[in-house]
Amino acid sequence: MTFERRRFGKDNYLYLLAEGEDAALVDPADPDVALALARAEGVRPRWILHTHGHPDHSGGSSRLRAALGSEVVGSAADAGWFAPDRDVAGAQELALGRLRVRVHPAPGHTPGSVLYEWRGRLLTGDTLFWGGCGNCRNGGDVGLLAETFASLEALDPALEVHPGHDYAEANLPFVLDLEPGNQAAAGRLAAVRASRAAGREPDPTDLGEERAVNPFLRAGSGPVREALRRQGIECPSARDAFVALRGLRDRF
Repeated sequence: MTFERRRFGKDNYLYLLAEGEDAALVDPADPDVALALARAEGVRPRWILHTHGHPDHSGGSSRLRAALGSEVVGSAADAGWFAPDRDVAGAQELALGRLRVRVHPAPGHTPGSVLYEWRGRLLTGDTLFWGGCGNCRNGGDVGLLAETFASLEALDPALEVHPGHDYAEANLPFVLDLEPGNQAAAGRLAAVRASRAAGREPDPTDLGEERAVNPFLRAGSGPVREALRRQGIECPSARDAFVALRGLRDRF
């Protein structure tokens, strides 16, 4: 079994999943980085999985499909950005050779955003970040994203969170501005900065830790509503609180 991530561009991540010779790339928008990773691991990926359609995640599909003969997998709801060979709409699990990948619909950042779960890991694209969530400025719907985040409460807290970008050092100061007493967020920010200083990628959080750190996963909680109240924002529902949080983060 192989699980690897690689940074490309400023802060993007792509991932490789493999069970023996059966391998898949996730959001490999930089074909050169993706092909180098596949070569290093000695595999020829037969599938390209996209969490959503934005070009900084799906832009490598055509070249990789041509180079590897891979099948492109993702939501047809995002087909304005890329052309999936297999639509994940309605699928609960993908059988990709020996790989078994669970699919969680996650509309909001884009209409077709999904999360992929594999062997205790949750690949979240631009839906859930370390300390934050995706914006909705490019084809998104913040109300739908609020509903998606409510649905994440049902997922196993032990799942590791593997996002499509490393935005931790941008998101966590916002969290601490909103919740100055959030020790989990302060500890996470210190750990991320220590990793960066040592030239290493940050370790992933798990959903349990992320729920303590990330206010978007606690939008309906008393502490988050009180934090919003201190900003002069009254929220009658968790959905309203989530929308308010996203607005504050957009302006931070």
